[in-house]
Amino acid sequence: MNEMITSIKRTPYQSFASFLILFFTLFLAVFLFNLTTFFNGILSFVETKPQVTVYFENETKEGAIGSIKQQLEATGKVAQAKYTSKQEALKIYKDLNKNNPLLLEMVSADILPASLEIYANKVSDLPQIAEQLKKVPGVDEVVFQRDVVDKLLSLTTMLRRVSATLLVFLVIIVFVVLMTTTAFKIALKKEEIELLRLLGASHGYVRWPFLKEGMFFGFASATTAFLLYYLIILVLNPFLSSYLSGIPSLAFLGLGNYGLYVWPPSPLFILLSYILTVVSGMGIGLAGNYLSTSKYIK
Repeated sequence: MNEMITSIKRTPYQSFASFLILFFTLFLAVFLFNLTTFFNGILSFVETKPQVTVYFENETKEGAIGSIKQQLEATGKVAQAKYTSKQEALKIYKDLNKNNPLLLEMVSADILPASLEIYANKVSDLPQIAEQLKKVPGVDEVVFQRDVVDKLLSLTTMLRRVSATLLVFLVIIVFVVLMTTTAFKIALKKEEIELLRLLGASHGYVRWPFLKEGMFFGFASATTAFLLYYLIILVLNPFLSSYLSGIPSLAFLGLGNYGLYVWPPSPLFILLSYILTVVSGMGIGLAGNYLSTSKYIK
């Protein structure tokens, strides 16, 4: 440890440059990781809602609706088709308008339509299901929030691609900076390295201090980036909680049963984010210095 501190003191500007580029890269990585998982959670939440709602004409019998429901479920494309009768629709209407007696007096079960709320196994099957239902006799209206689903899918896909491109670009820059900085430090220790080689020291022994320093910078920058990100989240929490008040708990990759929630961030998700950030930081620092020592230590 003392040797590492001495090395950092001997090249403070180069060491700070290595720390800074790693810090910015990992801070952006934490931000994009949380943003991507948040939108994935939103998409999963939308997919749990009725994706196609079918309203039937008043003359359509329950038996006919039941037959349509069975046909839908038999296709294998529908995860669930939930039937809401006229009486159930009236009850829902009364609950929604219980504070407005005038609206309650004007509505009866006879004028409210029966409906089916359909959940698809795959979002990609929704357009076909909606189009088929529009052709079924007795169907009055098919409500399909296609624009919402399509926009979420497009946004999530674009976010993943942009995130991957940015991170690859930044990691390349990190490698260049680390290799340049390490090459400078190797040049300063040239005589010491040559002496160690004359005494029979192996490549691994000579490399180790540089590799250890790379992992240290990775750990320090990852921890700083992670703490700063969650400090910002903590400061903005009142605003975010108010703005996202209508959104329920969003599970990370469907692992809500294990306590992994993207929003609000659960302790286990925060711990997982920290571990991933630190492992990434130390891995980048180690790889960058390993490549540099492979090139400059012969």
